Amino acid sequence: MFDWKRIQLIAGREVKTRVAMNSYKLSLIVQVLIVAIIAMSPVFIAKFTGGDDGPTVRNVAVVNATDIDAVTGLDAALQLLAADSNTTWELAEVGSEDEARTQLENGDIDAAVLINPEGEELAFTILTESGDPQSSTEQTLISAASSLSVSHSIEQSGLTQSEVSEVFAAPALQITQADPEAEAEDEGIGDIVNYVIAYASTIVIFIFVVMYGQWVAQGVVEEKASRIMEIMVNAATPRDLLAGKVIGIMITALMQFIPIVLTAGIIGSMQKQIGSLFGVPEDQLFDINLGAIAWSSMSWFLLYFILGFLLFGALYAGIGSLVSRQEEVGTAIAPMMTVMMVGYFAALISLSDPDGPIARIAYLFPGTSVFVAMLRLVMGNPEPWEIAVSIGGLIIAIVLALLLAARLYRVGVLMYGQTPKITEMFKIGKMEGVSR
Repeated sequence: MFDWKRIQLIAGREVKTRVAMNSYKLSLIVQVLIVAIIAMSPVFIAKFTGGDDGPTVRNVAVVNATDIDAVTGLDAALQLLAADSNTTWELAEVGSEDEARTQLENGDIDAAVLINPEGEELAFTILTESGDPQSSTEQTLISAASSLSVSHSIEQSGLTQSEVSEVFAAPALQITQADPEAEAEDEGIGDIVNYVIAYASTIVIFIFVVMYGQWVAQGVVEEKASRIMEIMVNAATPRDLLAGKVIGIMITALMQFIPIVLTAGIIGSMQKQIGSLFGVPEDQLFDINLGAIAWSSMSWFLLYFILGFLLFGALYAGIGSLVSRQEEVGTAIAPMMTVMMVGYFAALISLSDPDGPIARIAYLFPGTSVFVAMLRLVMGNPEPWEIAVSIGGLIIAIVLALLLAARLYRVGVLMYGQTPKITEMFKIGKMEGVSR
């Protein structure tokens, strides 16, 4: 039925011709750059909204009127509290409260901590310029002072180390959702990663099928306008020409698509490394784990992308062969675009209910299953027979589309320069079928 050797030659010629075009190279570079910029946007946002490049330094004067090493204990508590922040604390002991106040008034320090004995306990006074107990500096110093006070109390109590460990042992905790039905609902919605995969895959398939499908239609119109089609039809059958052109442009599309995916994936997985080059702390960046993306999702995506492109690419080629000018392509493909838009909107509507009736019906119909497939497979629970019907229906639809497009292809050549009419197309197609 098909001469695969001829199809390979035609597809190879199509790939070489498209890839050699400057517009193809330029669009690939621009798309990769745009994706790279978008993927690096978290780093840029953190860089320009994260405040100062270096850590914030807080200078604190300590006036210690006790016989314990309060500065060391206070410093240890502050460093522990600041472990996950961008603040560095520097403590220095001074001789008197008046000296500490003078340094604070001169702006040499950010705060002062006065430590005095009160019986067997410790009493703290925190001096700051604002005197606001709700500010971050005061809150951190209060926490550090509390930690030092507890440590001192434990030492005074005479508890052994094992007894201290028991006092500070973490309690047995269990965190559950108050509403069991809400928990079940969350499990039904699925993981956020699956949602992103399904949503992004639907958009990408739609955009690439439309964009490169128009390449097919426009390429056919160009060949027809230059009368190259008549020569090519004499060298190969319309079926082989259609199959070769569609497969060739599909390979060209994948050659643009794969670098874009790799760029987004590599930059997305190296957010922390890239952030360190720009001096952005790790805690201000997204932690993207590409391992969460199942390989099965990518396999399903490639399968339905290829099947969808073969189906609509063949129809694009057949419709394109019936018009003689580029301006007529948009009008000619309008009915097919309507079917594609129905599938696209069915997928978007079904994002909140991937196992609902709209998603299930659209998944079984070849014209819309391409756009609903990732939604059903990643977020929903399709039955094995549904998957078989969907893939089988697409394969049958592709064969029928290639046969129909091949017939339209030959009719388009014979009606060159004429306005196509349904009755004349039927007559010519019938004569062609008899002659063959």
